[in-house]
Amino acid sequence: LFPFQLQSLYYNINFSLESLIKGDMKELKGEYKKPFEKACKDYESKLTKIEKEKRELAKQHGMVRSEVSGGEIAEEMEKERRTFQLNMCEYLIKVNEIKTKKGIDLLQNHIKHCSSQFNFFQECLNTMAKLKKFTENLIPELQSMKIRQDEEKQQLCSLRDQLKTALQLEQKEDPGNKQAGYNMHQLQGNKQYGTEKSGTLFKKSDGLRKVWQKRKCTISNGYLTISHSVLNRPPAKLNLLTCQVKPNMDDKKCFDLVSYNRTYRFLAEDEQDCVAWVSVLSNSKEEALNMAFSKAQGGGKSSREELTRAIIEEVRGMPGNRECCDCSAPDPTWLSINLGILTCIECSGIHREMGVHLSRIQSLSLDKLATSELLLARNIGNSGFNSIMEANLPSFSLKPTVHSDMTFRKNFIISKYAEKKYAKRSPPAQFSSLPEAVKDKDIFSLLQAYAENVNLSEPVLAPLQESGETILHLAVLLSDRTSLHIVDFLVQNSGSLAKRTVEGNTPLHYCCSHNKPECVKLLLKAKANIAITNEAGETALDVARKMRHPLCEELLLQAQSNQFNPHVHVEYEWWLGQDDMYESDEDLDEKVR
Repeated sequence: LFPFQLQSLYYNINFSLESLIKGDMKELKGEYKKPFEKACKDYESKLTKIEKEKRELAKQHGMVRSEVSGGEIAEEMEKERRTFQLNMCEYLIKVNEIKTKKGIDLLQNHIKHCSSQFNFFQECLNTMAKLKKFTENLIPELQSMKIRQDEEKQQLCSLRDQLKTALQLEQKEDPGNKQAGYNMHQLQGNKQYGTEKSGTLFKKSDGLRKVWQKRKCTISNGYLTISHSVLNRPPAKLNLLTCQVKPNMDDKKCFDLVSYNRTYRFLAEDEQDCVAWVSVLSNSKEEALNMAFSKAQGGGKSSREELTRAIIEEVRGMPGNRECCDCSAPDPTWLSINLGILTCIECSGIHREMGVHLSRIQSLSLDKLATSELLLARNIGNSGFNSIMEANLPSFSLKPTVHSDMTFRKNFIISKYAEKKYAKRSPPAQFSSLPEAVKDKDIFSLLQAYAENVNLSEPVLAPLQESGETILHLAVLLSDRTSLHIVDFLVQNSGSLAKRTVEGNTPLHYCCSHNKPECVKLLLKAKANIAITNEAGETALDVARKMRHPLCEELLLQAQSNQFNPHVHVEYEWWLGQDDMYESDEDLDEKVR
């Protein structure tokens, strides 16, 4: 289309102007103007001559004439006058033609060009409309492909877990095979060094400076403990079962320890000391693995109880969790399961008074908690929570202490939680990116929106499948074993359990449609309504049956018969024994002097 636009511009505008300027205007000044000027000059010459003759004749007869009347010379000037008038008419006709070309014709050509422009952009608009329709049709297909891939990944993860369990049982039954299989895949250490060691190593920092930092390290009970330069911080603790030891081929005094999220490089005093550290790490890891295999025959119930206890220990060791979130009292034991924070018994009583819509309190020591109730506690913690909810606290004198009375505590807690008076404030544009926060598993962006009373149950601007989707719908669609805490936060704090898309699907319908049994557990734990039907008249149970998702169907049948236990276990990547996730080398590590 663009070449036609250039052609239209040339013929309708450029060519017309060029013809007018180089043709007609030139002719007007030359060919047509010269006869007119000649006739005008001839007429004036003849008139001057006749007037002169008349004056001479009058002078001969003794008379003086100052001027000659037109009637006297009209007859003699008739030929010249008519020639002059003819040339003037010819000239004026040509001037009129040029005015027409300059005005009407040129404007008509301009209108033709504008019409051509309109047709061009209309064609562009039609093409873009077709492209828009194509992209709109492509987006759901891409989302469906992603969801299918996520479901395949989930099935593969489930199959992997089943195979792991089966292999563990086989290795338990046949110790010889177990040892052989283990030796094939793991670095074997020199047994004379044992399984425990304590001493000093140099650890290379991850920052831009890449300095060697002196650290006290201890290997014991399958864990490597790395002390910080700041004495009042708890040491980083690495579970050797999730790490791999690799000697450094370039430097015999160095070795690497690869954890799930980073690689540590250590430098020993000499080569012999390096061999000792590598051997003890390998031996301790082997011992921990053998102990884990020996416990493989324990019942699922006891394993879950052990897992819950391990998670609680991890939660207690998180930054800020050794003090009450509100009054800084030591060793808090009361958990707000919907906010993921720990409080003391005095502050927990005020939380209960505020109501479960603000804070749901359980005891870490007295209540029998399930793993589903620890998701937020494992991912938020007191420090992270207060970095948002107390960001605008004018003075620490407003915050209660261990010795504050109940009235002072109550006023502060109500201001902090009910009024959100001290919460951090962000620009409104930030909240348009909440779907990105769900995709990135950014719990603190959601907490920030909650702190500023953003309506988390509003439909999102860019739904993945159906118009009217909320943030919770998106979280369910994108959920996996590493993002259940995002779903749990929205389930407990967004008020979206009964929100429906334009097709009438609730988050529970989405769970059953896309085989998300862990999300079903969280929704049923929050008492989601299982009787809501979509536009097709289907309940979530109907969808689970239609899609042949037996795990979702079983959970909904339990809820339908009032047999669902809200203290439910969830399959989640807890990353236990990975305290290094809170370590900041740039802030805490010291340079080697």
